[in-house]
Amino acid sequence: MRTERRSLLVWCFVCAIVFCTFLPSMLLEPNSRMDHQRERFASLVERLEIGFGPERPKGNEWRPFDEVEAKGLLKGYKGTVWLQRSLPKLAWRSPYLFLTRMDRFEVFVNQDSVYRYNLEQARSRIHVMKIIHPIPIGQEDEGKTLFIRTEWNGAASLDEDMVLAGEPDQILYWLIRAELAFAIYAVLSLAVGFVGLSMFMRRKVPLYGWFALFCVSMGFSFLLSCRFMQWFAEMEQIYYWNELFIPLAIWACIGFYTSALNAGRKPIILIVHGLMALYCLLSVAAAILLPRLFLEARMYGNAAAAVVGFILVAYALNYYKLWKLPLDNGVSSVAERRERLWLMRGNSTFTVCATVSLIFYTMSDLLTEWLNAHAYGFKVIEGLLPNALFLFIICMSMVIVSRVRKVHQQAERSAEELLAKNKELEHFHRNLERLVQTRTSELEQANRSLALTLREKAETLAEKSVLEERNRIAYEMHDVVGHTLTAVIVQIEATKTLADRDSRLAVEKLDLLSELVRKGLDDIRKAVRMMKVDDEHPPLSLEASLRELIQYTEDTMDIRVQTEIALPSDLTLGALTKRVLYHALQEGLTNAARHGKCTSARFTIRGSEHTLHFRLMNDGEPFGSAVPGFGLSSIVERVELLGGEVFIGSSADPEGNPAGCELSIHLPLN
Repeated sequence: MRTERRSLLVWCFVCAIVFCTFLPSMLLEPNSRMDHQRERFASLVERLEIGFGPERPKGNEWRPFDEVEAKGLLKGYKGTVWLQRSLPKLAWRSPYLFLTRMDRFEVFVNQDSVYRYNLEQARSRIHVMKIIHPIPIGQEDEGKTLFIRTEWNGAASLDEDMVLAGEPDQILYWLIRAELAFAIYAVLSLAVGFVGLSMFMRRKVPLYGWFALFCVSMGFSFLLSCRFMQWFAEMEQIYYWNELFIPLAIWACIGFYTSALNAGRKPIILIVHGLMALYCLLSVAAAILLPRLFLEARMYGNAAAAVVGFILVAYALNYYKLWKLPLDNGVSSVAERRERLWLMRGNSTFTVCATVSLIFYTMSDLLTEWLNAHAYGFKVIEGLLPNALFLFIICMSMVIVSRVRKVHQQAERSAEELLAKNKELEHFHRNLERLVQTRTSELEQANRSLALTLREKAETLAEKSVLEERNRIAYEMHDVVGHTLTAVIVQIEATKTLADRDSRLAVEKLDLLSELVRKGLDDIRKAVRMMKVDDEHPPLSLEASLRELIQYTEDTMDIRVQTEIALPSDLTLGALTKRVLYHALQEGLTNAARHGKCTSARFTIRGSEHTLHFRLMNDGEPFGSAVPGFGLSSIVERVELLGGEVFIGSSADPEGNPAGCELSIHLPLN
């Protein structure tokens, strides 16, 4: 609490310095080097005479302007007003007349018209209080009568700077000296506003955006309130549009307080803020479409908007009271109390100054004599409102500084926490390294065990491969050589029968037996040498291989085979499937000749959409309940490995009695 009181005393001292020294110090100095050795500029309002009516008054129709009656007639009067006086001594090298606060007028020197402005009402968007009209005259016009005809719009009286005489550099210096504080405030406000805008662009915080909008609006309002600007640029239209910055600044001020107090969810605040935005839009529309109404109502509308805005701000400050905040020493609570203090100081300072200024402007008749007698007090009162706005911007800036400082302190605290976490992570990292080393050694041991296991498995697989290869060679020897030996046995039996009856035929049979034995020997060699002949000579197609086997069987075993082969032209079979089908036919014909004692057989093989059908039947002895031997068992095993089905059993004769043997195979094509 002591800190807050001390801070309040410092703030009151700063306010006193700004109000009592800064602005008046530039306005109270009457003399300057600009007026050295030459006549100062003069006001020509004091000795003016006034007349009314569209025609120039004559004789006694002119009245001295200082009469109370004449001043009373001007208030609320709308029509033509004539002003006249004789030109004073023109001691300047380049004398000029400077007229202001009139939107339509004409200037005469004696009977000659020397300047006309907007008498045809061609210009509707002009700010008559700001525009100064320089009218060159000559030293030869000294003593001539100056006439001014103007269309009066109801103003209460004429101001002293309405008609001036002097040189342009004197008026410029006087304006700069009078308005320098506004220019300084404008530059400071714009600089702070653009800083706030850059912060908003980087952080996207609404508080920074409202602050930037308020400062930029007030900066341009200050800058465009300076009349010396028209010495350097064409300002006639710009002065008119300058009035739109005031409602924009009021709207931004409400948004700033609402955002700073986190009061955006209150219905009354939302409604008033929305209405203020609507007032800004209506002001823009009136400035574009109804310029005269805009000029007449701008002062009252802006004043009403300011009153409503600051009442709303006062309500928000009262609702979110400072004493509701905790007094602990946490970063957030201290920063929030500091922000509320600056918000309250800004609102209170501006409210008090605006109220005092309003009282002096509304009671100007009662206070005129006192103010005229106390020039310093008049200057203090005159600079009260702009100084209050400047102090208000300082308070808003301090809120932003407090918010940034809060963020900085939180960042420092987060940095400390991150540093502590970093140390914990380093400790964890060291522990993790030790754990990784332990796990690595365990994995190396497991890898060695796995390598040993894999080596044992590889040896087992090698032994299994050798065994499978031996079985395959055995199957090959049985299938290939068994068929040949069966033919040898059949021929031996035939030779025994023919030996006694026909010796010549017996010799032929013996020659055939010799060839068959040699062929069997070659087949054994091919089986042992892993069928190397197949690699040296391209294999036959399945159909050609089957027909060659059937022809060989008919030539050597005295069996007639009725053949039907219907394989699709686009049928593609693997080498294993072809070998299984070939050996199945070979085994079936061998068993039919050796065990079944058949004389004829029927073989069909055809392919359907998804299945290949193999069928071999003979007319030998019925198969019955016989157990398949080594050859047939190997055929069954191979077909099942290919996903097919095998049937081995007795076939039927035309009467339906069991006869011979049937071997059926069904292999899937996909």
